[in-house]
Amino acid sequence: MALSILSQLPLLESCTDDYVKNPILNKEQFKIIIIVQNILFPKGGYGPSAMDFNAHLYLIWVLQDPLILQEDKNYILDGIRWIKETAQEEYQETFLNLKPEKQKELIQFIASKSWGESWLSNMLTLIIEAMVSDPIYGFNKNAVGVKWLEHQYGIPRPTKQTKYPTIFKTIAKND
Repeated sequence: MALSILSQLPLLESCTDDYVKNPILNKEQFKIIIIVQNILFPKGGYGPSAMDFNAHLYLIWVLQDPLILQEDKNYILDGIRWIKETAQEEYQETFLNLKPEKQKELIQFIASKSWGESWLSNMLTLIIEAMVSDPIYGFNKNAVGVKWLEHQYGIPRPTKQTKYPTIFKTIAKND
């Protein structure tokens, strides 16, 4: 049990630099997202974890995207708050202070609620988007997820001028 608790410390510590670059989430929210993503998509012999293809960085990118509706961004943030509140209600403890087994139990409990199932589905969608993203975006840097899925990127692949959201400026210049 102690090893499973300690196993998450390097994960959280390795994200310190990513947290510093993140103006959207506070440190607690950032750690919660990383833990939830890795509960939903863990490393376990079947394939890469959410951490392996930087799903946490993708989520921050989504939260910073000015073309994403604010209500969609708020929904992500609301879910983090709901996790914190549910941890307090169910365990009288903060989510981050729960042992990894209890964190997983809490996520399973949340999945049984309609709001939780919806929010976790949203999180899985974002994880999968990160997993298949082109390395040009900086999340799936070594195409870890794509290689694991044996997926073929669409052609033509994005370039610096045609990647999202730069493509809108490129098109506007060419009009």
